[in-house]
Amino acid sequence: MLRKEYFRLLVLGIISILSGFVTSGVAVANINDQVAQLDFATTTLSGIVTIFGEPLKYFRGSEIFTKDNLPSIYYMQYPNGFSIVMANGHINELRFESASTGYLFKGEIQIGSPLTSVLSVVGQPTQTITGQQCGWQDGILYKDINGTVGYCYYLRSDENVRFFFTSYKVIAIYLTGNTVSPPVPAMKEFDDVRSMDLSGMNLAGRNGLIETLTFNIETIWPAAARMPADCEPNELMAAAMNPGLGIREIHGRGITGAGVNVAIIDQPMYLDHPEYTGKIAAYYDTGCGGEQSSMHGPAVTSLLVGKNCGTAPGANVYFAAVPSWKQDAAYYANALNWIVAQNKALPASSKIRVVSVSAAPSGSGSPYLYNNQMWNDAVALAAADNILVLDCSSNHGFIGACWLDPNDREDVTKCVSGFPGSSSLPNLEDVLTPSSARTTAQHYDYQGRNSYIYWGRGGLSWSIPYCAGVLAMGWQIRPELTADEMVEILFSSAYTNANGAKIIDPQKFISSLTPATPEEIAVSKIRQAIAEKQKALEAIDNARQGEQTACDAVKELFAGGKSSMKKVDIIIAMQKIHSAVQHLEQSADALRKSIEKLKDALRTLGFEP
Repeated sequence: MLRKEYFRLLVLGIISILSGFVTSGVAVANINDQVAQLDFATTTLSGIVTIFGEPLKYFRGSEIFTKDNLPSIYYMQYPNGFSIVMANGHINELRFESASTGYLFKGEIQIGSPLTSVLSVVGQPTQTITGQQCGWQDGILYKDINGTVGYCYYLRSDENVRFFFTSYKVIAIYLTGNTVSPPVPAMKEFDDVRSMDLSGMNLAGRNGLIETLTFNIETIWPAAARMPADCEPNELMAAAMNPGLGIREIHGRGITGAGVNVAIIDQPMYLDHPEYTGKIAAYYDTGCGGEQSSMHGPAVTSLLVGKNCGTAPGANVYFAAVPSWKQDAAYYANALNWIVAQNKALPASSKIRVVSVSAAPSGSGSPYLYNNQMWNDAVALAAADNILVLDCSSNHGFIGACWLDPNDREDVTKCVSGFPGSSSLPNLEDVLTPSSARTTAQHYDYQGRNSYIYWGRGGLSWSIPYCAGVLAMGWQIRPELTADEMVEILFSSAYTNANGAKIIDPQKFISSLTPATPEEIAVSKIRQAIAEKQKALEAIDNARQGEQTACDAVKELFAGGKSSMKKVDIIIAMQKIHSAVQHLEQSADALRKSIEKLKDALRTLGFEP
């Protein structure tokens, strides 16, 4: 059978997140008649196109192919949750993943049918295995897989069908035809083997390989005798939940980011993964078109506030979901503006301190084609509100990537700059933060189905939330520090290796944040008062300009002589506006004097304003 990428591509939502969903006019109302025309053994690509029309796309994972450049294994995506898996030029599976396809198996079973109905149509299983990992074996009903009640899998090769269930109802029907397994490619370092069946491979003696791969809980491994002796995947996945660099020791001291509000702008996600359930303070969809979850959103959230994976498991998250696949930075700007608005409504003790954005909505090399300046403007507004925005852009970003030593995750001196298997050199102006040899939450197929992914080589996307969480821990200790002050300490506490690269050092960073003295708290409060009054003064200046514009407009009524209003009324209105301007100027003068008094207070205490 084809590589079991069953759950990585199970729901069309993740497919559309990776490459964008395109609507099509291909009719599927007669899907049952169309399926009846197929012969799994003989129907080729041209025959499929004759019956169903051209697909929305040819793809495999995140790769998109043209019709004249197809690999041996690929997928054909049609509307309404219908897709075809091709292997070696023939149909391997027809996949129905939405009730809107209209497909009926044997005229009775459709998406949404209960498990009991399936068993009555295709027959009872030879064995029922409850609460354990799915073994994918023929004739066996895997029930409540991994302890998730209602999540089931049932293969009946004699009926050429596989069923997937959640809440004991069918969520996917896969018709199997070509039972000849496609060739399994030779395993290479850094391969992505999520949800694949590797049981037929022999990896014995390939020490060091497993640590480089990307895999998930659903990956099926060879028997122990055919595995490398130096690594057990489940143990590696559990170990890589640890952020390393002494962070869990810091958590043990009660420093977890508790009470600190942070924000994330990323692809959509379900909110019930155990890594972060109950930690989402607010969720805002900027326009994801019905997409409910993704690979990316759950991953970055778990790296920031995850119970097991996060650097700041005690923090709360304001999450803004964006459709990154539309390549429009306006969605990111909208998200950040929403975060700023949320922040203005929060009391001074609960402000949002940092926003994690694992994307580059502007700057050179940005993949976003539209409205980049909108993002820059939104970042400036956030900065004015003392919100630190961490992104991957070349113009705003200051975070680079490094990777943890899998055998000694706590030693910052063993972190390696850049990405595993890559010779690219880091920017010596950045703070390098771990992105590889990490485990993240996986939650993109359907609500209630929770899993994990191990990344032998992660991207810069994983560094951003890691750093945001470290900063959140800092604000738990020193909430009076500004964004600029916290970043300065982050840089000054970083470990510098022999090549001059600066690597984040959470232990030293936290030790640099000694609790504020009463004198420091008093000075900080005075400076905060000065900053707030300066903002008020700017608002008054803007209002005064508006009043002057209004006054000029009324003067024009008087001078032009074309108004039907009485001149005496116009004169009285001008006087009242003039009086309002005077009052505003008096308020501005009072604020200036108040600001100077506060600055004098700082000087008296021996501090510069």
